[in-house]
Amino acid sequence: MNICILEADTPSDDLLDIAGTYADMFETWLSPVMPSAQFSRIAAYQGDLPASADEYDGYFITGSLNSAYDDIAWIHQLQDFVRLAISDERPVGGVCFGHQLLAQAMGGTVALCKSGWSLGSTEYQTTSIGSEWFRQDALQALAFHRDQVVKLPPASSALAGNTHCPWAAIAYGDNALSVQFHPEFTPDYVSALIRQDSEGTIPAELADLAVNNLAHGDNDTVARAFARLFDQR
Repeated sequence: MNICILEADTPSDDLLDIAGTYADMFETWLSPVMPSAQFSRIAAYQGDLPASADEYDGYFITGSLNSAYDDIAWIHQLQDFVRLAISDERPVGGVCFGHQLLAQAMGGTVALCKSGWSLGSTEYQTTSIGSEWFRQDALQALAFHRDQVVKLPPASSALAGNTHCPWAAIAYGDNALSVQFHPEFTPDYVSALIRQDSEGTIPAELADLAVNNLAHGDNDTVARAFARLFDQR
Protein backbone atom coordinates (compact mmCIF):
# COMPACT_ATOMS: atom_id res chain seq x y z
CA MET A 1 0.00 0.00 0.00
CA ASN A 2 1.37 3.39 -1.03
CA ILE A 3 0.41 6.13 1.42
CA CYS A 4 1.00 9.81 0.72
CA ILE A 5 1.71 12.19 3.60
CA LEU A 6 0.39 15.62 2.67
CA GLU A 7 2.66 17.99 4.56
CA ALA A 8 0.80 21.08 5.75
CA ASP A 9 3.92 22.72 7.18
CA THR A 10 7.52 22.05 8.15
CA PRO A 11 9.16 22.52 11.56
CA SER A 12 11.37 25.54 12.10
CA ASP A 13 15.10 24.98 11.60
CA ASP A 14 15.81 24.86 15.34
CA LEU A 15 13.31 22.01 15.80
CA LEU A 16 14.27 19.86 12.81
CA ASP A 17 17.16 18.19 14.64
CA ILE A 18 14.81 16.76 17.29
CA ALA A 19 12.62 14.51 15.14
CA GLY A 20 12.94 15.63 11.53
CA THR A 21 10.06 16.85 9.39
CA TYR A 22 6.38 16.18 10.09
CA ALA A 23 6.46 13.45 7.45
CA ASP A 24 9.47 11.89 9.21
CA MET A 25 7.50 11.87 12.46
CA PHE A 26 4.49 10.24 10.79
CA GLU A 27 6.64 7.50 9.28
CA THR A 28 8.39 6.82 12.60
CA TRP A 29 5.05 6.64 14.39
CA LEU A 30 3.11 4.57 11.84
CA SER A 31 5.70 2.20 10.34
CA PRO A 32 5.71 -0.29 13.25
CA VAL A 33 1.96 -0.94 12.84
CA MET A 34 1.88 -0.55 9.03
CA PRO A 35 4.95 -2.60 8.00
CA SER A 36 3.71 -3.18 4.44
CA ALA A 37 3.03 0.51 3.75
CA GLN A 38 5.28 2.59 1.54
CA PHE A 39 5.21 6.26 2.48
CA SER A 40 5.58 9.15 0.06
CA ARG A 41 5.36 12.83 0.90
CA ILE A 42 4.12 15.93 -0.89
CA ALA A 43 4.49 19.52 0.35
CA ALA A 44 0.87 20.66 0.20
CA TYR A 45 1.82 23.87 2.00
CA GLN A 46 3.88 24.78 -1.06
CA GLY A 47 0.90 24.27 -3.35
CA ASP A 48 1.81 20.74 -4.45
CA LEU A 49 -0.83 17.98 -4.60
CA PRO A 50 -1.19 14.63 -6.39
CA ALA A 51 -2.44 14.87 -9.96
CA SER A 52 -5.45 12.74 -9.02
CA ALA A 53 -6.89 11.08 -5.91
CA ASP A 54 -6.17 7.60 -7.26
CA GLU A 55 -2.45 8.29 -7.49
CA TYR A 56 -2.05 6.85 -3.97
CA ASP A 57 -3.93 4.27 -1.91
CA GLY A 58 -4.57 6.73 0.91
CA TYR A 59 -3.56 10.02 2.49
CA PHE A 60 -2.47 11.56 5.79
CA ILE A 61 -2.60 15.30 6.52
CA THR A 62 -0.09 16.65 9.04
CA GLY A 63 -0.24 19.48 11.54
CA SER A 64 0.56 23.09 10.73
CA LEU A 65 1.09 26.47 12.36
CA ASN A 66 -1.55 27.76 9.95
CA SER A 67 -5.25 27.67 10.78
CA ALA A 68 -7.64 25.63 8.66
CA TYR A 69 -9.82 28.75 8.27
CA ASP A 70 -6.96 30.89 6.93
CA ASP A 71 -7.80 32.32 3.52
CA ILE A 72 -4.76 30.87 1.77
CA ALA A 73 -4.85 29.29 -1.69
CA TRP A 74 -3.08 26.04 -0.79
CA ILE A 75 -5.50 25.44 2.12
CA HIS A 76 -8.51 25.81 -0.17
CA GLN A 77 -6.86 23.50 -2.70
CA LEU A 78 -6.10 20.91 -0.03
CA GLN A 79 -9.71 20.98 1.17
CA ASP A 80 -10.92 20.37 -2.39
CA PHE A 81 -8.49 17.47 -2.74
CA VAL A 82 -9.62 15.92 0.54
CA ARG A 83 -13.25 15.96 -0.60
CA LEU A 84 -12.18 14.40 -3.89
CA ALA A 85 -10.18 11.67 -2.16
CA ILE A 86 -13.06 10.76 0.17
CA SER A 87 -15.56 10.71 -2.70
CA ASP A 88 -13.11 8.40 -4.50
CA GLU A 89 -13.15 6.16 -1.38
CA ARG A 90 -9.50 6.72 -0.61
CA PRO A 91 -8.88 6.52 3.15
CA VAL A 92 -7.83 9.84 4.66
CA GLY A 93 -6.24 10.43 8.06
CA GLY A 94 -5.56 13.74 9.76
CA VAL A 95 -3.79 15.06 12.85
CA CYS A 96 -4.30 18.50 14.47
CA PHE A 97 -4.46 20.87 11.46
CA GLY A 98 -5.32 17.80 9.39
CA HIS A 99 -8.15 17.00 11.82
CA GLN A 100 -9.48 20.55 11.53
CA LEU A 101 -9.10 20.75 7.75
CA LEU A 102 -10.97 17.47 7.31
CA ALA A 103 -13.82 18.70 9.50
CA GLN A 104 -14.02 22.01 7.66
CA ALA A 105 -13.87 20.33 4.25
CA MET A 106 -16.75 18.07 5.24
CA GLY A 107 -19.02 20.88 6.48
CA GLY A 108 -17.94 21.42 10.07
CA THR A 109 -16.63 24.58 11.73
CA VAL A 110 -13.19 25.32 13.15
CA ALA A 111 -12.43 28.28 15.43
CA LEU A 112 -10.05 29.56 18.05
CA CYS A 113 -10.85 27.82 21.34
CA LYS A 114 -12.37 30.27 23.83
CA SER A 115 -10.74 28.36 26.71
CA GLY A 116 -7.26 28.92 25.32
CA TRP A 117 -4.43 26.48 24.76
CA SER A 118 -4.57 22.73 25.25
CA LEU A 119 -1.02 21.63 26.04
CA GLY A 120 0.89 18.53 27.05
CA SER A 121 -0.38 15.22 28.38
CA THR A 122 -4.16 15.17 28.07
CA GLU A 123 -6.89 12.60 28.65
CA TYR A 124 -9.81 12.11 26.29
CA GLN A 125 -12.84 9.92 26.95
CA THR A 126 -14.01 7.79 24.05
CA THR A 127 -17.63 7.56 22.94
CA SER A 128 -19.31 4.21 22.32
CA ILE A 129 -18.25 4.41 18.65
CA GLY A 130 -14.83 5.68 19.68
CA SER A 131 -14.26 2.69 21.93
CA GLU A 132 -14.80 0.47 18.87
CA TRP A 133 -12.18 2.44 16.90
CA PHE A 134 -9.59 2.73 19.69
CA ARG A 135 -10.65 -0.28 21.80
CA GLN A 136 -10.24 1.75 24.98
CA ASP A 137 -12.52 3.84 27.17
CA ALA A 138 -10.02 6.70 27.36
CA LEU A 139 -6.92 7.93 25.55
CA GLN A 140 -3.82 9.65 26.90
CA ALA A 141 -2.18 11.87 24.29
CA LEU A 142 0.01 14.91 23.74
CA ALA A 143 -1.82 18.11 22.82
CA PHE A 144 -0.62 21.37 21.33
CA HIS A 145 -3.40 23.52 19.91
CA ARG A 146 -5.61 26.59 20.25
CA ASP A 147 -7.83 26.03 17.20
CA GLN A 148 -10.29 23.18 17.31
CA VAL A 149 -13.50 21.83 15.80
CA VAL A 150 -16.47 23.68 17.29
CA LYS A 151 -19.21 22.20 15.09
CA LEU A 152 -19.28 18.61 13.91
CA PRO A 153 -19.61 17.98 10.18
CA PRO A 154 -22.76 16.23 8.93
CA ALA A 155 -22.47 12.46 8.62
CA SER A 156 -19.52 12.31 11.01
CA SER A 157 -19.13 10.49 14.33
CA ALA A 158 -17.54 11.91 17.47
CA LEU A 159 -15.03 9.39 18.84
CA ALA A 160 -13.30 11.08 21.77
CA GLY A 161 -13.10 14.35 23.66
CA ASN A 162 -13.07 16.18 26.98
CA THR A 163 -14.57 19.35 28.42
CA HIS A 164 -11.90 21.54 26.83
CA CYS A 165 -12.01 19.85 23.42
CA PRO A 166 -15.28 17.91 22.93
CA TRP A 167 -14.44 16.68 19.42
CA ALA A 168 -10.86 15.53 19.64
CA ALA A 169 -11.37 12.51 17.38
CA ILE A 170 -13.81 12.16 14.50
CA ALA A 171 -14.66 9.46 11.97
CA TYR A 172 -16.40 9.79 8.63
CA GLY A 173 -17.97 6.39 8.12
CA ASP A 174 -15.11 4.06 7.25
CA ASN A 175 -13.55 6.58 4.86
CA ALA A 176 -11.64 8.95 7.16
CA LEU A 177 -10.36 9.29 10.71
CA SER A 178 -8.75 12.29 12.40
CA VAL A 179 -7.51 13.37 15.83
CA GLN A 180 -6.87 16.79 17.32
CA PHE A 181 -3.96 15.65 19.48
CA HIS A 182 -0.46 14.63 18.37
CA PRO A 183 0.28 10.89 18.51
CA GLU A 184 3.21 11.46 16.14
CA PHE A 185 4.99 13.82 18.57
CA THR A 186 7.44 12.78 21.29
CA PRO A 187 7.56 14.46 24.71
CA ASP A 188 10.92 16.04 23.81
CA TYR A 189 9.46 17.61 20.70
CA VAL A 190 6.37 18.94 22.49
CA SER A 191 8.57 20.38 25.23
CA ALA A 192 10.71 22.20 22.66
CA LEU A 193 7.63 23.41 20.80
CA ILE A 194 6.11 24.83 23.97
CA ARG A 195 9.36 26.52 24.99
CA GLN A 196 9.78 27.99 21.52
CA ASP A 197 6.27 29.57 21.62
CA SER A 198 6.85 31.39 18.35
CA GLU A 199 3.74 33.57 18.76
CA GLY A 200 4.35 34.37 22.44
CA THR A 201 0.80 33.40 23.42
CA ILE A 202 1.35 30.59 25.95
CA PRO A 203 1.13 31.71 29.60
CA ALA A 204 4.37 30.84 31.44
CA GLU A 205 2.57 28.96 34.23
CA LEU A 206 0.66 26.82 31.73
CA ALA A 207 3.85 26.12 29.78
CA ASP A 208 5.72 25.02 32.92
CA LEU A 209 2.87 22.76 34.02
CA ALA A 210 2.68 21.10 30.60
CA VAL A 211 6.44 20.61 30.20
CA ASN A 212 6.75 19.05 33.65
CA ASN A 213 4.00 16.48 32.98
CA LEU A 214 4.77 15.04 29.57
CA ALA A 215 4.33 11.35 28.70
CA HIS A 216 4.16 9.32 25.49
CA GLY A 217 0.51 8.32 25.96
CA ASP A 218 -1.44 5.93 23.75
CA ASN A 219 0.42 6.67 20.52
CA ASP A 220 0.50 3.01 19.46
CA THR A 221 -3.21 2.60 20.18
CA VAL A 222 -4.05 5.51 17.91
CA ALA A 223 -1.63 4.27 15.23
CA ARG A 224 -3.40 0.90 15.19
CA ALA A 225 -6.76 2.63 14.69
CA PHE A 226 -5.37 4.41 11.63
CA ALA A 227 -3.81 1.16 10.41
CA ARG A 228 -7.22 -0.52 10.53
CA LEU A 229 -8.69 2.36 8.49
CA PHE A 230 -6.10 1.80 5.74
CA ASP A 231 -5.84 -2.00 5.96
CA GLN A 232 -9.54 -2.54 5.29
CA ARG A 233 -9.09 -1.34 1.71
